[in-house]
Amino acid sequence: MVTVSFNIFLIAFVIVISLVETCASYINVTVSGISSGAAMAVQLHMAYSKEISGCGILAGPPYLCAGNLTGVTKCMQGPVQNISALGILLALESYASAGKIDSLLNIENDSVYIFSGTKDSVTLPSIVKLNEKIYAVLGANIKTNYELPATHGFPTNNFGENCDVLNTKNFINNCGFNTAYDVLNHLHGGQLIAPISNSTTPLVGQMIVFRQASFQNPPPSLSVGDISSISVLKWISETMSLYNPTTWGWPTSGLFNLTMPTITVPFEGQQVDTRGFSSGLDEHGFVYFPSACTKRQKCSIHVALHGCRQGKWFIGDTFITKTGYLEVAELNNLIVLFPQVAPTPSFPLNPMGCWDWWGANTPQYAIKIAPQMLSIKQMIETVRLINGAIAASVQQ
Repeated sequence: MVTVSFNIFLIAFVIVISLVETCASYINVTVSGISSGAAMAVQLHMAYSKEISGCGILAGPPYLCAGNLTGVTKCMQGPVQNISALGILLALESYASAGKIDSLLNIENDSVYIFSGTKDSVTLPSIVKLNEKIYAVLGANIKTNYELPATHGFPTNNFGENCDVLNTKNFINNCGFNTAYDVLNHLHGGQLIAPISNSTTPLVGQMIVFRQASFQNPPPSLSVGDISSISVLKWISETMSLYNPTTWGWPTSGLFNLTMPTITVPFEGQQVDTRGFSSGLDEHGFVYFPSACTKRQKCSIHVALHGCRQGKWFIGDTFITKTGYLEVAELNNLIVLFPQVAPTPSFPLNPMGCWDWWGANTPQYAIKIAPQMLSIKQMIETVRLINGAIAASVQQ
């Protein structure tokens, strides 16, 4: 009896210690995306579910749907009968068992938002809805939005073409609905402050342009919270700039009171050098730090992924500034990271600047070791380190 009691106590003790360690190391990170960005958002959530706690899927196919380039059309136009939700679940289980993705048990109770417009003829609603079947089996907390008469694009409440008009200029539609808020609110427990309709939310934080390659390898001293070390300051000056084109219109007093250059990066129609990026990433990405997150507060991180032909190479900062993420971020102290993909005419062949959801870079595009997945994960970690280091320096 004593032995049994001791064993029960030992098991309970191990469970408690594990929970404490999990809570201590937990990073509050969520992700969302539109179209190919939605497919990448699902891949990130499934692969790194230990660290990513929620996923917004806007007009995107389910995990591992395409398999390869020949399956892309099937995963957009169907027929849906040729896509097996059970097969996807079995593949997920196999990957998790082999350690290629995190445990699927992490997804239970994670918040997942799924949107498909009734007028979408690019990625059929019946295909997008397969995400619900898969996530339901995994026990996610799902919110769906299937009733909006929208075409294939990002619905907003104040910008873009009419809701049912396919807007090939930037794939953003004015549907009188704030999708960014609806997504972020669900992913963060339903308690977020909503931007007031027909009014302007002052974006008084800092918009930063950063070199995506440099965010893969920050200086070691940043990891211990030393924001003022010579190596970190040099890295910041070489890696990040304040974003302040004439169209931005908000004050740029300097990130965290550090001296930084101001930049207007090359935008749509101007080719960038992607030879150093085997994963097809653009040279620059964007990250918005709300005002509270530049001064004293550790903040949650949201990753917002553009769709095909929505990166800055095609439409400048339109996806970043017009979809509604920034206003919600400023009101609710959410850092928003906007990674960018550039079009590439050769390997990896990606002329429309899509995220890799079919194997453009590698057949193992949907697991932890995939180059785009690893790159985004490291960007998230670097942003977290910067925010943590600033919070620590202010408190000293």
